[in-house]
Amino acid sequence: MARKKIAYHIIGYIFKTLCMILILGVVGIIVWRLVSSIDPKSMKTITPNDKIYDAYNDNGQNLTVFWQDQNSITRAEKNYGYFSVTRALFIDEAEQVQAVFRYNNSTLESLKDDYGLESVPDRNGDYYDVTLLVAYDLTPDDTSDNDGNDPDSVRFERFYASPDVVKEQKSLYNYRKFTFDGVKIDDSVLAVYVDIYYNQDIDYEKEAYGTLCIYDYDTENENYTISKKEREAIESWKKEEQA
Repeated sequence: MARKKIAYHIIGYIFKTLCMILILGVVGIIVWRLVSSIDPKSMKTITPNDKIYDAYNDNGQNLTVFWQDQNSITRAEKNYGYFSVTRALFIDEAEQVQAVFRYNNSTLESLKDDYGLESVPDRNGDYYDVTLLVAYDLTPDDTSDNDGNDPDSVRFERFYASPDVVKEQKSLYNYRKFTFDGVKIDDSVLAVYVDIYYNQDIDYEKEAYGTLCIYDYDTENENYTISKKEREAIESWKKEEQA
């Protein structure tokens, strides 16, 4: 009888230990995924450039920077989870948008399948054409036609990214921070979309490989506060550029 009790005790201990290991393993995987999904530091700050420097020099801490809480991940059946815009800052006085574009390593596997490529593209390469498509209201006195694409009521203009792209990688994700100049958000702007095309299949007349809205006129703007480090980086931009 004593031996049976000892055996039951050992079995119970082993079972509890295995359950604890399983729980810790699951928690560890969840924590790892959460940490892996956090944007790198270079993606979390405003990237200094001439436009930003000039606007900051003219406006100082009164520089207007905002963002909107929009759907950040593609959810259509054809591209579910492929792409996301984890951050999009509108710098008003600079007429500039800085958008962080992110895609999972598995997205490259989907690219292979979708376009019949021979192998999965290397994650170090650039495979996506990313542009902004801005919708302007041509009939501001009539809001009933704002949701349509009638050329008599809505005009679309495409903006292209500057060559200076900030690139980063993490275990699961690939990042690109794009800068778009000349984008002025005023009462005529209905929406701003990020369009993604495979760079071997660019046809702006066709539906994009992925599209995400980063601004619409009916969503509240959220103010962004420029940090001390960002201000210092902007203020020293010209000196670093001339060095």
